[in-house]
Amino acid sequence: MSFSFSDILYLFVLFLLLFIAIFLFTADRGKKISNVLLALFFLALWLNLTDNFLLLKQFYLQFPQWGLWGSSMLLLCGPLLFFYVRSVLYKQHVFTKKSWLHFLPFLLLLLATETGFLSAGERMQMQIMQDILNRKLPSQIYLGGNFIYLHFTAYLIASLLLLKKYQKAAVNQFSNAQHITLNWLKTLVFFFLFLLVFGAVNSYLLLTGPAGAYFVALSLLIVVLLLFIVFVLMKALNHPGMFSGWEEQAVQENVQPPKYAGAGLGENEKQLVLQNIQQYMQLHKPYLDPELTLDDLSVKMKLKPKIVSQIINEMLEQNFFEFINTYRIEEAKRLLTKPKDKKITVLEVMYDVGFNSKSSFNTLFKKYTGITPTEFRKQHA
Repeated sequence: MSFSFSDILYLFVLFLLLFIAIFLFTADRGKKISNVLLALFFLALWLNLTDNFLLLKQFYLQFPQWGLWGSSMLLLCGPLLFFYVRSVLYKQHVFTKKSWLHFLPFLLLLLATETGFLSAGERMQMQIMQDILNRKLPSQIYLGGNFIYLHFTAYLIASLLLLKKYQKAAVNQFSNAQHITLNWLKTLVFFFLFLLVFGAVNSYLLLTGPAGAYFVALSLLIVVLLLFIVFVLMKALNHPGMFSGWEEQAVQENVQPPKYAGAGLGENEKQLVLQNIQQYMQLHKPYLDPELTLDDLSVKMKLKPKIVSQIINEMLEQNFFEFINTYRIEEAKRLLTKPKDKKITVLEVMYDVGFNSKSSFNTLFKKYTGITPTEFRKQHA
């Protein structure tokens, strides 16, 4: 059995996928359920790719009864990735009886394919293997493959909608941009959407195009997957609990603040509450806490979170994130214009006013002032 450069890359990806899965299963750092779900996702991907590799290297021509067990594994990937996203976003993630129904298509396909294949006899099994390698399978088999692609895609879209819903709610709860942007999780989902499209094109090349084009595309796919695995591992381990402090019900309530959350308050009373909030912000500067949340501010002011959220949304036409970061930017402008210490750096100002991300600070500062903090400082030197 000879191995090409793409085969070596393929084997390295398989090794890395299995290594990451084992590492996540045994990792003490981070949220356990999230680690397990991501480990299972990588393990399912490893099983599918291992089955494909053994088929391409014609290993199953010697042991046909062992073949094609990984064809249904991609039906696990969609639900596992979806539940992983949920487990990272929410404080508690519990599997219910309905949750297990998401894995029913995998079980049904696995039972159907394995029962049919194992009962076919060795001669028929060999013929099936040869037909796959020679690209001569019946059209209904490829329709089944399309269903697997669509199944995975549906869960990726559901994950994106879940992220969008969380993000919409988060601006009414958090002041820290890292709790809102969700960039690495969105990148994870979008990558696998790209991978599915690329895989579908590659499958088409396998069926209709020259074999050389298929293997070139496969090699490229392997390299991209290899690089991304490293990215996912680093992000999953560094940020496992970043968003996991919020109840799912709270997200649902904050997607759109109740229109009459301040029911019972007249316009004069609303104006009084707003003045009290603004006065508290100016005197006590709670926005200097980089992790300040709506609940934190409400506790400090002895008000219900829904009241505070409603006042900010209705009276100022801002969400909580915008409200708090407006104060932070104004404080940054003050420190950059009239610093107590002339040697203070822009980075020190960033931390002093409640930001802990340089990119978020620069983005928001430019949004509110039209220029970067460095440019602002030069203009007011």
